Amino acid sequence: MSEYPQVKAILEHIETREPELADQAGQFRARIEELTRQLGELDAESENLRITRKTLLTLPLPSPATGPDRTACSPFTPTDCWEAASATSTRGSPNCSGC
Repeated sequence: MSEYPQVKAILEHIETREPELADQAGQFRARIEELTRQLGELDAESENLRITRKTLLTLPLPSPATGPDRTACSPFTPTDCWEAASATSTRGSPNCSGC
């Protein structure tokens, strides 16, 4: 250490302050890492929403004159059709045309 009391006090302050600053810097780095992780998750979710929007906008719209396809099993699945057919002993149901 120095022989000068003022310099000695400053050096002691520096010795005390350096570890405190290093600790604070470590805490900030940890927070930055956590915030970076959270930002990445938000960015990924945002990208998924953009893709979903883009996909939905490319789907063809049904023609208003013809309406939805009534020959499909919708809203029933083929399994629903077969269950209905075996329950009524007929092939198909009013909502299913020969699934």
